Amino acid sequence: MGGCSVGPSYTPPCIEVPAEWKNLSDDACAELLECNNAELTYLDFWWQVFEDDELNNLESLAITNNRDLLVALERIQEARALMGIAASNFYPQITLNPLYTNMGELIKNYVNPANAANLTTTSAFRAHELLYLLPVNLSYEVDLWGQIRDQYDAAKYSWLAQQKDYEAVMLTLTSSLATAYYQLRAADTQIDLLSKVLKTRQKAFKINSDRYEEQIAFYADVAFAAEEIDSVLTQYHEVLRQRSVLENQIAVLIGMPASQFCLDYQPLEGLPPCIPEGIPSEMLLRRPDIAEAEYNTRAAHALVKEAYTQFYPSLILTATGGFESPVFKNFLKWISRYWVEGGQINQLIFDGFKTPYTLQQQIMRFQEASGQYQQQVLKAFQEVEDALTNIEAYAKEYESTQATTQWAQKAYQLYVDRYDMGVIYYIDVVNTERDLLNFQITLNALQGYRYIATIQLIKALGGGW
Repeated sequence: MGGCSVGPSYTPPCIEVPAEWKNLSDDACAELLECNNAELTYLDFWWQVFEDDELNNLESLAITNNRDLLVALERIQEARALMGIAASNFYPQITLNPLYTNMGELIKNYVNPANAANLTTTSAFRAHELLYLLPVNLSYEVDLWGQIRDQYDAAKYSWLAQQKDYEAVMLTLTSSLATAYYQLRAADTQIDLLSKVLKTRQKAFKINSDRYEEQIAFYADVAFAAEEIDSVLTQYHEVLRQRSVLENQIAVLIGMPASQFCLDYQPLEGLPPCIPEGIPSEMLLRRPDIAEAEYNTRAAHALVKEAYTQFYPSLILTATGGFESPVFKNFLKWISRYWVEGGQINQLIFDGFKTPYTLQQQIMRFQEASGQYQQQVLKAFQEVEDALTNIEAYAKEYESTQATTQWAQKAYQLYVDRYDMGVIYYIDVVNTERDLLNFQITLNALQGYRYIATIQLIKALGGGW
């Protein structure tokens, strides 16, 4: 009967997996086919696809020093210990309980009146009792209906879920670090751009001041030039602030005090690598957070089966053996041996409906875990579709903004030439230069967005392929 099992069998929650990605365009498919084969191979660490030594070093520091990751690792060890506790119930429980008592007390002996004539007195008297006891106790609960096995399964799946939680924490950590890193590099690009623009506008301010002193330009030109310098300075200091905040964020992620961490200035160059969007959608079910949710569902189901066993009888076998003697010289001798063996069956009759309500509670917890698993899968598909949409949209926006920036650069140069010839006012040059700067800032921002969208896609896919 130890092989019996009660309760419903586990059936994974039903999830409808789409055949293809909605936001994977034909252009993306064609671009995928043109990717280098090396970019489509499996990587031990997903961030290596960016081929950035600085990022690789930061990710290594984060994996080694990040406190959240260390806490997740400790949760795995805790869950493993709980699984060991549950597994201990498969074995007999054996205890050794040595006992020595030396007791003196006043007692009164009540005897049968028919035997009273044989006693000299029936009054109270003092008694002194010695006892030397060395018992070995054994207790073993037979797993008749799979109760112990179900408890162990629940602990085992919780342990596996914690392993997946560790992987999910690592994925979140590494993707957050990569996102902050490329945001900081994009900020460096903006700083580089604003520094160049600031030098140009300071030069323009000097030229206009000289021309005003020579009475060949209006003072309004000087005012416009000074206004544009202050405008660029405001943007410059704001980007510096953002870079400092991102640097502090990276310091925390790699486990270092923010006051002791600095990252070298390095503008962002190039475009992000090609990520294989053509991966089958079934691969999403291997995401750590989805696998964790599925293991939690299995653990909840095992507890449902364990709740069913409470309606059935339990069998506990006990045995005790050892030595017992009131006289020390006979203690531990064969004549002082003693033993007891027995069995106990417990069957629930009525407990105020506690057991049925406990079963209902576990069923509701299982359904809750099942719903969370299904919701996590839907969220995963949304994240992939969002990332694919962002990658495609940012690529198109980048191309159009790049073309617009080139035209704005030509227009700005033409206005500068016409201003030098005295054909137009400086305000026209200022407006054209302001438009050019905005287009350049947008272009640099889109470059950073493309990197971030690529990281989001990698994270949505589970960090590897």
